[in-house]
Amino acid sequence: MTVPLAYAGGSERVESATRSRTVTRISGARSPHELAPLTDLRARNIRETFRCKLGYLTASTEIPFPARHNPPWLFGVLVLPYGFTSSVTVLLMPYLLRKYGVAVDHIANIMAIAILPTIWTFLWSPLADCGFRRRTWVIISAVGAALTAAAAILGIHGSAAVLTALLFLTNALTGLLSSSCGALLTAMPKSLRGRSAGWYQTGNVGAGAVGGGLVIWLADRASPPVVAAAVVLAMVLPALAAFLIDEPVPERRAIGAQMTALFTDLRGVFSSRRTWLGLVFFLSPVGTAAVGNLISGVGQDYRASGNEVAWVTGIVGGLLTAAGCYIGGLLADRMNRMVAYALAGAVTAVFGAYLALAPASPFTFGAGYLGYSVATGLAYAVYTALLLDVVGKGRRAAASAYSTLNATGNASIVYMVWLDGVGYKRWGVRGLMSTDAVANGGFAVVLLLVAAYAGHHWHHRGNEAALPEEA
Repeated sequence: MTVPLAYAGGSERVESATRSRTVTRISGARSPHELAPLTDLRARNIRETFRCKLGYLTASTEIPFPARHNPPWLFGVLVLPYGFTSSVTVLLMPYLLRKYGVAVDHIANIMAIAILPTIWTFLWSPLADCGFRRRTWVIISAVGAALTAAAAILGIHGSAAVLTALLFLTNALTGLLSSSCGALLTAMPKSLRGRSAGWYQTGNVGAGAVGGGLVIWLADRASPPVVAAAVVLAMVLPALAAFLIDEPVPERRAIGAQMTALFTDLRGVFSSRRTWLGLVFFLSPVGTAAVGNLISGVGQDYRASGNEVAWVTGIVGGLLTAAGCYIGGLLADRMNRMVAYALAGAVTAVFGAYLALAPASPFTFGAGYLGYSVATGLAYAVYTALLLDVVGKGRRAAASAYSTLNATGNASIVYMVWLDGVGYKRWGVRGLMSTDAVANGGFAVVLLLVAAYAGHHWHHRGNEAALPEEA
């Protein structure tokens, strides 16, 4: 039907009027009293969103303790053989070899091979997930490592190839001890993982700091058999504390079924969003303490004496790092662990910046690195607590997952040591310290943002479904 022109024009006027009324309703005809609820709703939504993000940053892990659990301090004892092995390998053996006339380049070749297991431990860590209890593997590993270390000391005048093999085996065995301890740590309640990690790293760092000085002191005053006997006692006696560990008897299965379950469990760990989020933290420069690997070589840049370098980078620095580990463990149970890790990086950056910008004096060297040592301890403890959260509780492949993820943290140490070295080559000691400070400080900010905007994947315990989490 044809619409008359007059009616069409009227339709246009009607439609125009309708649009006008619609625009009037939408754009401003409402009174302030009508708009107030909408404004309040928007403000409430903004506040709730901010509160939610802030909650991820400030969420505490402190909840009531379960009735039954292993004491956190016990892990500080169990790890002593591991820390002491580091002292024997990188301090005592080079000292004895040099004392008996072995060239430095030959010592370097022996050490380079001897410490390889610290990187590749994850290849044999599945042993700790099969057969015996993990506490049994702790004792086996410690006794085996003690005997091979003693044999290396007694064979100091023998074949370099045999000596290298013995030291390699010593580190391989204590690597298995570390994986076993890591698996036992994952069984701790979530509310105690920070303290357990703090004690674990306190024992590790403390044994390395004190043990290194003691074995060299003893080597100057006693024969190799006496030194070897002391090393055996120092490594075996702490491992006997494993008998105090409360651990269920593992389920007996055929080896094929065990391996299938183990790899299924590992696949579950590495397909979890929490794992990939954790790798952002583990592979970052934060917590690498790369300066600690180079600090003894830059003492002369600060005009520090040999005695000051020895004390600051040795026993005093080591004990302060151990104290930082203990404090970091407490913090990791009382605040969001991702935030605590980022803050440890920020503190590290502060002392790195001080070493870079302050006058190059002995005081700067001592005060700056001792502060850096405490920050290192904070980061070590929180790093371990984060790693335990990623692995989760009730895993059959806990030792394998722990050692594999820990290898990623070691990889970040390697690239940061190299990067700090590049900084020194281009700009001297200030370049080294500035590179370390910028890397730690910059990534501390990045990790805080990650914690705020992706933290819900961490707080959802999807990868701990294997066993209900204890309170």
